[in-house]
Amino acid sequence: MPEETVTLAERLQDEGYATHAVVSAFVLDSQFGLDQGFHGYDDDFSGGPKQKMFMFKEIKADVVARKAVRWLEQERPKEQPFFLWLHFFDPHADYEPPADLAAQFPGEPYRGEIAFADRELGRVFASLDDAGLLDETLIVFASDHGEGLGEHGESTHGIFIYESTTRVPMLMAGPGVPAAGRVDPLARTVDIVPTIMDLLDLPGEKDLDGKSLRPLWQGKDDERTAYLETFVPRLNFGWADLRGLRSADLKVIQAPRPEIYDLAADSTELTNLHGTGGVPGEMERLAKDLNLLVEADPFTRGEQRPDDISDETRNKLAALGYVWTATESENTGPRSDPKDRIVYWEQFQRSQSLMREGEYEAAVVAVRELLIVDPENVVAMGSLANALARTGHEDEALEVYRRMMVLDPHRETSYLGSAKILREQGRFDEAADLVRAAIEMQPNDPQGHTALGDTFLEQGRFTEAEQHFRKALEIDPHSMLAASGLGNCLNRAGRLDEALVVLNAAREHDPSSHAVTYNLAVVTERKGDQPAALALYRKAIELEPEHSMSWNNLGSLMDRLGNRRQAIEYVAKARELDPENIEATYNLGALLFSEGDAERALPFLEEAATRRPELLQASIFRARALSALDRDEEALVIWRGLATEQPGAWLQVARLELARGNRTAAKTALAEALSRGGDKARQAAEKDPGLRELL
Repeated sequence: MPEETVTLAERLQDEGYATHAVVSAFVLDSQFGLDQGFHGYDDDFSGGPKQKMFMFKEIKADVVARKAVRWLEQERPKEQPFFLWLHFFDPHADYEPPADLAAQFPGEPYRGEIAFADRELGRVFASLDDAGLLDETLIVFASDHGEGLGEHGESTHGIFIYESTTRVPMLMAGPGVPAAGRVDPLARTVDIVPTIMDLLDLPGEKDLDGKSLRPLWQGKDDERTAYLETFVPRLNFGWADLRGLRSADLKVIQAPRPEIYDLAADSTELTNLHGTGGVPGEMERLAKDLNLLVEADPFTRGEQRPDDISDETRNKLAALGYVWTATESENTGPRSDPKDRIVYWEQFQRSQSLMREGEYEAAVVAVRELLIVDPENVVAMGSLANALARTGHEDEALEVYRRMMVLDPHRETSYLGSAKILREQGRFDEAADLVRAAIEMQPNDPQGHTALGDTFLEQGRFTEAEQHFRKALEIDPHSMLAASGLGNCLNRAGRLDEALVVLNAAREHDPSSHAVTYNLAVVTERKGDQPAALALYRKAIELEPEHSMSWNNLGSLMDRLGNRRQAIEYVAKARELDPENIEATYNLGALLFSEGDAERALPFLEEAATRRPELLQASIFRARALSALDRDEEALVIWRGLATEQPGAWLQVARLELARGNRTAAKTALAEALSRGGDKARQAAEKDPGLRELL
């Protein structure tokens, strides 16, 4: 929102009000400028449920109510009048009400979430009542939209402007508002601010688009029309946008196939009167008025375009139907009618649901089917690339991202998605170049700086990594990924005490962050506090049960604490969760060998040694396992190969040759060990009765 926009909060602040807001989801994050005029704007979403893929970090209604009550009872300046804006996000897909309300509304989780928000709002009203403020407080309750729930083929919202999603409740109570009344004439959300200003006797009401609702409850005839629009179809998929104008009983919708409805006779908007020849004069007037509004719209005239917000933000907003996710195309020809394309939107949402459920292969199939009929849909391409990367098809995912860059060169996701894959492939310079391009497009998006920090960290470039993690935290102090990255960076740079400060502060702020908890466990273990590290690893697993490295590290720590059997169980779990985790693969082999089970250990050690030759310990354990299985010739090959990097390996060669009765070869190997290993090798040989005879 532009700074020149004057908000209700700014007007009330100028009048001496204490202004505060508690918002519950990223759609209202302060980065969008919505905090203008608020002394306090609480957009801290820590402590909420685990964030789902493509969805927002959010807090639930009980947390919103708790914050509101705390502000009212403890933090509110008691000498000032106050304006408190509360935002409850719960009635949004996915619908997951608390268990008691899910039981109360079986099969109707949407109603359950509404009931939850209603119940928690009651706690706020109770606090006002306890303070003796309820009767003298003006309360306005409204919703920004409803949910389609399948009407007109729309499961959620954003594509259409039918009554199912645009007719919302509005309740008002308090000084100047009649009790227990219902207003039948048309009221609009744009009328809320003028009504508040009218009831508070504040100037400036006439400068606003809306009008006070007071005349309506006074029984005065005050005819008004409501403007409706959705640009999601156009800016998301390149389909036509929809504009509408509604009077008390009639609605016209501007679309490739225009629509006109008599709401008094057809409240569900199933009978389109356009082209029937029976259009009343009022409908014609509404259509003309709508055309005038559309022609005067700066967006229509090309004078206004969406601000360049980050692509991660756009994708998340699009998942809920709020905002664009694609760059406005240059298409000047006829656009598809959303009525003909809604099935594709629903199919896209189903593919996202599959990905949230971890059904990535099925998601690939679903998105491919969508792209057959809509081949230049970059939103769907992004989901396809994501799913391909998660199913081991990284190179194909890179090709999809490259195609996206051609179609939409300004799409940040294409660059960051490609960079993540390249970083995992060890192609760090290419990854860094792509992330820099993303940062250039969105310099104030913390995820770009976090990604570049991750890239530098993988290269061991700790100073540069630290700079970008700190920049990300400067942009968004609540970013747990950036805080976790910074803590990990400081840890790997050997600055353990600084890492503890960063990670402890982050965990205090958001105890639900798995990344922070895991990295804090790693640093705590390095500092030698094994009991605390053990508790933190267990907590990390509780937060993210499928995180392989949490199980691996817990297993390794259990081994050091003397519980090898449980250590094997935990590391085996790590390997099961991620067969590509070479550290877990090696650890499992080493633990099994140490437990005396060379036969079970050998396959894991062979895999670790083959896939990561630089992991010399894997080769050492592999050679020992082979010897334990009486496969000395194979073991000798490995020890001789290791000898170039590990001079002590010559001692093992000498022992094996001696055991085979080959004293000459044993003496030669021992001589190599002594010449390369010096006194240390000699001391080791003297402790071995067989080798001591060869000295």
